[in-house]
Amino acid sequence: MHAAPAFLTHTRDGLIAGAAMLLSIILLTGMQFLSLDERLRTELRTQAQIVGQNTSAALVFNAVSDAEEVLLALQAAPSVTGARLLRNDGSVFASYRRPASERGWMVDLLSPADIEHKITVNGAVVGRLEVQAERGSVLRDLFKFWSGGMCIMAIALALSWFVSRGLRASVRAAEARTRYLALHDELTGLPNRAAFLGTLQRAATRSLRQGIGHAVMFLDIDNFKQINDINGHGGGDQVLREVARRLQALLRQGDMVARIGGDEFAVLLEAPEHAAEAAARIAAAIVERVPAPMEVDGETLRASVSVGIALLPNDARSAEDGMQCADVAMYQAKREGKDAFRFYSSELAEEIRRRSSLEADLRVALVEGQLLLHYQPVFDAQGRAVAMEGLMRWRHPARGWVMPGEFIPLAESSGLIVALGEAALRRVRADLDEWRRAGWTAPPIALNLASQQFKRETHRQRFLAMLPELGLTPEQLEFELTESAVFDDITSPDSVLAALRQRGFRLALDDFGTGYSSLSYLRRLQCGKLKIDKSFVRDICTSQEAALLIRSIIDVAHALGMQVVAEGVETEDERTKLLALNCDLLQGYLLARPLAPEAVMQRLSQLPAAAE
Repeated sequence: MHAAPAFLTHTRDGLIAGAAMLLSIILLTGMQFLSLDERLRTELRTQAQIVGQNTSAALVFNAVSDAEEVLLALQAAPSVTGARLLRNDGSVFASYRRPASERGWMVDLLSPADIEHKITVNGAVVGRLEVQAERGSVLRDLFKFWSGGMCIMAIALALSWFVSRGLRASVRAAEARTRYLALHDELTGLPNRAAFLGTLQRAATRSLRQGIGHAVMFLDIDNFKQINDINGHGGGDQVLREVARRLQALLRQGDMVARIGGDEFAVLLEAPEHAAEAAARIAAAIVERVPAPMEVDGETLRASVSVGIALLPNDARSAEDGMQCADVAMYQAKREGKDAFRFYSSELAEEIRRRSSLEADLRVALVEGQLLLHYQPVFDAQGRAVAMEGLMRWRHPARGWVMPGEFIPLAESSGLIVALGEAALRRVRADLDEWRRAGWTAPPIALNLASQQFKRETHRQRFLAMLPELGLTPEQLEFELTESAVFDDITSPDSVLAALRQRGFRLALDDFGTGYSSLSYLRRLQCGKLKIDKSFVRDICTSQEAALLIRSIIDVAHALGMQVVAEGVETEDERTKLLALNCDLLQGYLLARPLAPEAVMQRLSQLPAAAE
């Protein structure tokens, strides 16, 4: 379908080039005509001067026959068609006229050239000579010049056409490739974002005008970054191609799948009736079959997907709105655990708007210093405060106190957790300085770390650099990490845990029992503390299995040289049971709630000091 336009384009270019060369030849021919005509006139003036000198005596002595004899000498000049020798009064003294039979056929094509020469004797003018010549010689020479130029132009055009055949073929191939890549993804061969949006917009228009239902899906590979990190970009490319192949195999004829970018895909389904049921059926098949094991460089991988679905025209009336709605639903599927599909709804949209507003407020809070730390003490068996856990709190000027369970996950999903961690370090420094001015020395403070804080090298380096910048020492600060965060870091060549241990900071494993809980993994961590999750502690008095499990955890931790902290201690029976199982440290509402900096100083300064 593009061959005819390409042919016309090349033909047009050839005609333009030929016309340009022809115009050049015409201009050069015009310049050559002027040059040849001037040369003819110069020759005529020279001949007139010579004849004039030879006829001057004839004019003086009134020898007409001598003058006519001299004029006959002009027969030797083939371009001269006639001459007249005139007296001063303008009367003809003698003349010459070439016979018509001897004139060239070109004599009538151009007007003749006329030359006049004054004849003088001793400085006095005695007459004048008029010579007339045809321009046939000029035309003959001009025709030779023009013919040569046309031949050169024809040869040049032929050579350029012949030489450029391969170039034209390459250009046509490049144009075809460019047209293909404009609407297709080079890696998977699927339509790209531009092609998908165009098709989606036409589908949205049909949905509005004709009531034909459509469903748009937005898909994201859940663990693609990990696949890229472990298997390299080559392995990641293989996964993308295989996912694309599986998606194509799952769709019906007439449906469309496209790669939007990165690890994101989109699907368009036409469903005149029961669009939601059709979309749910296909989405369930995608979630079930796409993650099937795949071989990549001899390794078996599983790539699960999260899918968001929007219905046209119920949820959106344009392509961009449809994509945005499906994207919102896809992120909801990710927040709820990934490897699933979710439909867009107005309630979900309201939740997204609320989260967006809260995220914007959180960014302002980080700048304006609205975030505080409250501290929950950790006690030993004798009731002495041996440490405190710093817990982030947010006091919004309009919302009031925002719960940590609301803004901490938001910070993790939006990337603000990095700034939140840095704000916690600065807040610790400020509180330590305030307590020092009040004359109170606080026990070590534990801060929680999240794996999202150290995804990038710049974030890792910035966090580690802030510790000496703020003057935070291992005697003042220790860090708690969840099992999942530790697992992500322990396999990294730039492990933050290793860097913190090298600087002397103590580490605690938080929420133990809710993650990987591998003994070999525990041995590798070299943490000083292990914190038992409150979900185990609350059952210790009612479940023998829970008590046995906690005893086992304590025995293992002690064998590895770790102290054990029980979280969520809320009753005296739980405290007594834990101490009977040789639990080292306790933390919970029974002993102390999280307290503001002023309150925790007042509370702990009244208690006996912990043993050194």
